[in-house]
Amino acid sequence: MSTLWNGAPLIVDVNKRKGFGMMDFSLASASIRADILTFAVGSFVSLFSVVNPVMAAPVFVSLTDEMNAEEKAQLAKGAAINIGIILLVFFLLGSFILGLFGISINALRIAGGLMVLTNAYNMLNKKERLLPEEKAEAADRDDMAFSPLAMPLMSGPGSIAIIIGMTSNVKFWLDYGVIMAVILVVAFFCYITMRLADPLVNRCGKTMVKAFTRMMGFILLCVGVQMIAVGVQSFLRATLTL
Repeated sequence: MSTLWNGAPLIVDVNKRKGFGMMDFSLASASIRADILTFAVGSFVSLFSVVNPVMAAPVFVSLTDEMNAEEKAQLAKGAAINIGIILLVFFLLGSFILGLFGISINALRIAGGLMVLTNAYNMLNKKERLLPEEKAEAADRDDMAFSPLAMPLMSGPGSIAIIIGMTSNVKFWLDYGVIMAVILVVAFFCYITMRLADPLVNRCGKTMVKAFTRMMGFILLCVGVQMIAVGVQSFLRATLTL
């Protein structure tokens, strides 16, 4: 019990106050969970679209034509590990690299958006991700797990730009864990796709693979436009407020 300023007694229902507090806390927690879920889904779709392991499947088949099943499995595992390492390194050191070269986050968004648009254009127009001379050079290498499979095929400049751009959209500390989880999940999908590359290409055929690639290209086109729009908007807002 407490008293008003004029001395009249005031009975406070403590349980009711606790109930309102718990309700507010639960609503806030639900909002945070929804934001994190939205961020996770958006991050996965963006990164998966630009990595696009399905489009890399025909390249993997052509590069491993003379390998046995065990060698293909080892190559797929090594490439997936390299993809995860490359993306995690740029996730952890991306801000440091930007600061080292004096690159603003808005400049990264615009440049990354242009890079993503280039990838999307190539996907929509059925252009190969590796040139014939790059394929010939890769066939002569002892370790194809890093180049060309991991870099630049599936974790090239577009993927790196997406990863660094994700860190600029972080609202909660949990989002950093979400980005790491997304990277690992995408790397795992890359491994599964490479392991199943032969039956995937044989059963689906090149027409189905190209159709899926075009669909991913359209999503990637939207991601690139959004990155550029946000970068330009933020840049203009910062300029006008000076």
